[in-house]
Amino acid sequence: MTSLYLFGGQFPFQDQPRLVVFLVIDQGTPKLIQKYDNLFNGGIRFLIDNGYNFSQTFIDYSSTSTGPGHFSLASGVYPGSAGIIGNQWYDRSLGRSWYCAEDTLSFTLIEKKKGSSYKNVNATTLGDWLKKESPKSKVISVSGKDRSAVMMGGKNPDGAYWYNKKGAYTTSSYYKRTLPWWVKRFNKNINVESYIDSSWNFLFDKKIYDDNTRADYFFGESDWTTKSGYNPTLPIEFNELDLSRLLNLFYVTPFGDRSLLNFAESAIKKHKMGNDQFSDLLFIGLSATDGVGHSFGPNSQEQLDNLLRLDRNLGLFINSIERSIGKGNTLFVLTSDHGVEDLPEFLADKGFDSGRISSSIKDSITQTIIEKINLKFGPKSVTPYGNGFYYRKSLNIDERNEIDLIIKDLIIKIPGVGMVLTQNEIMTAGDSDIEIRLKNMVHPVKSPDIIFIPRKYWSTRSQSGATHGTPYDYDAHIPFFISSSNFKKKEIKKRVSSIDIAPTISNLLNISSPKSIDGKIIKIFED
Repeated sequence: MTSLYLFGGQFPFQDQPRLVVFLVIDQGTPKLIQKYDNLFNGGIRFLIDNGYNFSQTFIDYSSTSTGPGHFSLASGVYPGSAGIIGNQWYDRSLGRSWYCAEDTLSFTLIEKKKGSSYKNVNATTLGDWLKKESPKSKVISVSGKDRSAVMMGGKNPDGAYWYNKKGAYTTSSYYKRTLPWWVKRFNKNINVESYIDSSWNFLFDKKIYDDNTRADYFFGESDWTTKSGYNPTLPIEFNELDLSRLLNLFYVTPFGDRSLLNFAESAIKKHKMGNDQFSDLLFIGLSATDGVGHSFGPNSQEQLDNLLRLDRNLGLFINSIERSIGKGNTLFVLTSDHGVEDLPEFLADKGFDSGRISSSIKDSITQTIIEKINLKFGPKSVTPYGNGFYYRKSLNIDERNEIDLIIKDLIIKIPGVGMVLTQNEIMTAGDSDIEIRLKNMVHPVKSPDIIFIPRKYWSTRSQSGATHGTPYDYDAHIPFFISSSNFKKKEIKKRVSSIDIAPTISNLLNISSPKSIDGKIIKIFED
């Protein structure tokens, strides 16, 4: 790859960036980055102060969840058109749930269980584009979650690795025949079991948390340790967990993200990334923010502490890269796969019409629907899955129309349900942000025939914690920074889409992106 003057000639990269580090904070939100701006002094501080902040970046599809999010960020394609309509969906032909990274022909190298890969996805990613035009470039994807590593890595990375929830990083036989020696060596030194004798406590003085968040004890939060009764607060004593639960939770703790960044650093060293004229690409999916956010909510003291620890750990990681590869030779990208809604209890306390959709009420009404429809149209006429229903293929148009009315009449009675829409209604709707997001999520075969959408500020997480997955702005607004020690701080308020990130980075790397993708190159530096 040749040297390139990027950014419309305004800011020369005398040499092609040796390394692109593509950071995805799972469940990251611009609001939290802005809210805690004055508290960051590490890696997040570096990315803000040395980066172009695209403050109006939105997801333009409705299933704002991990699998579709990482897929669209790396591919520049709407998840609906590619069939990545969720983390999982109902497969009509198989009559069962299908996982977005499922690969029935591969197996994980440590556990020898069903593997994960990008095999069944009909789209390429930024890493594939880079490898096609620069075969000597290295592409590595790592994450706490398999679907995050897989969806970013694409068809042909040099490696895709994830945490196996048993204390080690693994991959599947789709990528490697055997686990590389450097991964085995790293796994020997993780020693997750040792955390059983430690705790997660506040990193800084408690006053910082009291001044910047809601109360530590807030009803509606989940409690990771229940041996002492309901007490969703820090510190979290890991000795109150059994070992299997600790191993399972590790990747969604701040210590899991620290381990992942150390693992990523090992990958850089092993593959000698950034050490020649061929640009390399490292995807990192940071999972702790999602785990902490789901359990305690975005405005919790736990989430603030997690972000402060991430800031510190990212600082160490970035400093290491700058020392080993050279200052200014790495292009950092920071974004997220989706946002999040706060705890319904917190929102209700603030005066919002907010609550939780009761799973028992939903299940009861769903059962009534199934019985009523099957009685009239025969067994297995409809299959409920998630927030939707799949219809039997043999039903004619009149039967489908009648079933639509039955489902709509009953589902709308569930407290917290806002809309009940058929595929046709979605595809023939208008051009509001929500309508566009719904359209871009539809796949003609994989999508349900009819879905329901919760009212704004209502949660489908019925028991405790926070969640995402809706077409509303709080789930669709994500951060997006392009940073380097060569850059000065600048906010760009132009509205852009998450699908624009991959082709924009490909343009900065002087490689082509497929003409068929949905995303467009952002002409960033044209004033």
